[in-house]
Amino acid sequence: MNRWILAGILGVIALITTVVSVLIQGRSALVELLPNLAAEIVGLALTVALVDWLIERAKMADEAQRMAWAMLHDIDHAVWVWQGGRREFHLDEMYALLDMVQEHEPIADSTQELLANLGVRASDNIRLQARLLRRHRKLKAAMTSLSGLAQLREIKRLVDSRYAVDSLQLSIRQLADLTEQEIHPGQFGAAKGLRDATLDAQTRRYLGERGIMMSARAASEKSPSSIAVGAAMSDSSGPGSEFGSAGRIR
Repeated sequence: MNRWILAGILGVIALITTVVSVLIQGRSALVELLPNLAAEIVGLALTVALVDWLIERAKMADEAQRMAWAMLHDIDHAVWVWQGGRREFHLDEMYALLDMVQEHEPIADSTQELLANLGVRASDNIRLQARLLRRHRKLKAAMTSLSGLAQLREIKRLVDSRYAVDSLQLSIRQLADLTEQEIHPGQFGAAKGLRDATLDAQTRRYLGERGIMMSARAASEKSPSSIAVGAAMSDSSGPGSEFGSAGRIR
């Protein structure tokens, strides 16, 4: 907006200068000076507007690239949790893993959470970055495709796993084009040997080793067998037991 305000102010000055030159036609020196001054001011206004427009366009292009890369890495993490593969970012591997997904393959609750979060984030970008998305249609197409995943948990009984795959692959193609990357579909055969889409594997990748240990510990503490063992230990420390309250043999 600043460029248009400045251009408008300079344009008004140029208009006033032209009007004044017409009103004082009797003075030949001013008549020659003022039109030239008006032309210079108009030229300056156009130059300022053009330069500011180019700078803003470059900033928006950088912002579009940043958003595209961020979404690609978030998609890569979600696909890794879902399908496995190598942990580092690899566009062809990610696309190949999604190609291998069958319609009725399970999606763990944790994976559904990740995919739904992708959809929510894309919906937020559509709402909050409308001006940026209007300028970059491929970015808007990617966000629109991902936004359908926001309701994945609610509609999981109505759709199969390919619904998520189609949304992800369409967005990957658009984002890859925007970030000047090339996808080679079907040329990453190694992905088959790295894939593990079982529910246990999905949960393990989502939680990590520390999360698995904490979950196992919490489950063991709540299990009936652990409660029974705890009660037995409590009884054994009574008056008739062979162990004292401090656990020493009498």
